[in-house]
Amino acid sequence: MKKIHVSTTIAVALNSISVFCLSINYSLLAAVFSLIAYFASIKEVSKYTSWYQFITVFISSLLIGLAVEMPLSGFPYLIFSLLFATGASILRIVLFNVFSYTKYSWFEPGAFIMAVIAFLVGNLVHPHEWTGWFFPTPVIVFGAILTAGILKDNKQLLANAKGGYRVKVGQAASPFELPDQNGELIRLSDYEGKRHLLLIFVRGDWCPGCHMMLRTYEKNNEKFKAKNVLVMAIGPDPVGVNRGMVEKLGLDFKVLSDEGQKTAMVYGVQLKEYDNDFAEKYTEGIPLPASFLIDKTGIVRYVSRPDKVGEFLNPSMIFPIVDQLQ
Repeated sequence: MKKIHVSTTIAVALNSISVFCLSINYSLLAAVFSLIAYFASIKEVSKYTSWYQFITVFISSLLIGLAVEMPLSGFPYLIFSLLFATGASILRIVLFNVFSYTKYSWFEPGAFIMAVIAFLVGNLVHPHEWTGWFFPTPVIVFGAILTAGILKDNKQLLANAKGGYRVKVGQAASPFELPDQNGELIRLSDYEGKRHLLLIFVRGDWCPGCHMMLRTYEKNNEKFKAKNVLVMAIGPDPVGVNRGMVEKLGLDFKVLSDEGQKTAMVYGVQLKEYDNDFAEKYTEGIPLPASFLIDKTGIVRYVSRPDKVGEFLNPSMIFPIVDQLQ
């Protein structure tokens, strides 16, 4: 953890107060504190994507449910409703190596429907007065908004996958000259005859999936280094934003600034029209998550599948190809 997660830490403190309130039967106050904690912690999920935040978000929703259901009698429908809604909101990020960007697109709407059913049954079968209707509602509504955004994102990514990428396996990689997070100009030609390169195109610092993707490659970075492969990310953000992202994610590889997305366009991994209220707005559109393995002679040896966006999150898929280069 390179920086203190301020909002999430405040949420932990609020949840601690909530637990104390529950212990002395002040359930209403407990629900208020944990509802504030929920949104304080989920606010930073897209920024840091850490287990500290994921756990805090789920604990907050659990405490809201407990505060409303207390004293427990019968099946805790509202607790499950809140957990389903929370799962619809962030579980794709938590288990990004499993879900990636577009797999199991049924999950979020399915979890949201289960949340609504449990919410209605819980209030109709075991009435909890106004608190049963009031406190779970913001969490469920937020889950609905995120579910809609995720489905829209999936649709746009898959629609753009039909044409494939411009740079193909067996072709010479297109040259580039971009500044890294420290402002140093990096060229593809700098590594010819010296290192293999694994280029990872990311959508920007706003993208929690990209954070998880970069963390995954950081965990495997030493394995790539041992095979003479230099991992390098390319994104649309300016140098300063990339520097902050490298610091907060603890990355030991370069993140290049492709402002204007000219390199993304050359490689064919750029979506000119992209509509998502949760995304950073770039004039040129937005890059697509993709990866390219370039050997030290400058030839592309691996390209991630555009019809399975995020498939390359599993680095073990690339190692067999890397072994062929040695």
